[in-house]
Amino acid sequence: MPARERGEFIDTIQGWFLPKSRFWALISVLSIFSLIILQIIFSIATEINPNARQGIDFLVIPLLALFVFSIFWRGSIPTFLSLAGSLVTYTGMYYIQAKYSGLQNLPPTIANRLGYGIIAESHFHIDSYAQLYFLSGIFFLTLCLVIALKPSFFRAKGVKYSPYPVWDSDNAKIISGKNFSPLIPVSSLLSFAEQHIATTYRYIILMIYGGIYFVSPDDWVPQGSNIIRDKENGSLMGIPKVPDGFNIW
Repeated sequence: MPARERGEFIDTIQGWFLPKSRFWALISVLSIFSLIILQIIFSIATEINPNARQGIDFLVIPLLALFVFSIFWRGSIPTFLSLAGSLVTYTGMYYIQAKYSGLQNLPPTIANRLGYGIIAESHFHIDSYAQLYFLSGIFFLTLCLVIALKPSFFRAKGVKYSPYPVWDSDNAKIISGKNFSPLIPVSSLLSFAEQHIATTYRYIILMIYGGIYFVSPDDWVPQGSNIIRDKENGSLMGIPKVPDGFNIW
């Protein structure tokens, strides 16, 4: 898929999910809590009935799929972490218990040493391994959620990530000393398709009076301003409303 089409496709996906970002964030949180509650319930049930987990997959898989679906659009890193966390969580909650549950109830074996029979119990503690996988999976899912909802949490304090100033059409200091030009909406510099794509950006990059600025797609700029585009595919450049985005895809 060409870079331009891939970018438009990704922007379209984000455009679908972004208006209800809080709803999808709530779904992600509820999915994790549901998995934890489910794990507690079936851990207790397994002590009563060792085969209690045999049918848990029909509950675990939909919850994990719902979590991935609710968060994949936020970026490539959350997508990877959600898939990895889901796989590890599924292994801990169901696969190990279902695959190796028989190892916990093997009949005792009799070993003959120096003519004496010694009874040795064959017991494998798979619960501890399953619990380790489950906790690791929940850690990945939680980390995924934090990165998706609060990416600034992992940034060093005091570091500036914006190489250009933010344009403000109401700030007279920015245009002082320049020949004032009539203001026009940024949307007038965009094609119809780009106007839709621009709604997914917090700021796009424009050249105004010879300087480069971050400009909101809803702002106004002096006539004669130019949009700075990607040299390879001509797409818009700027800061998406979803901070992480799909920038490395």
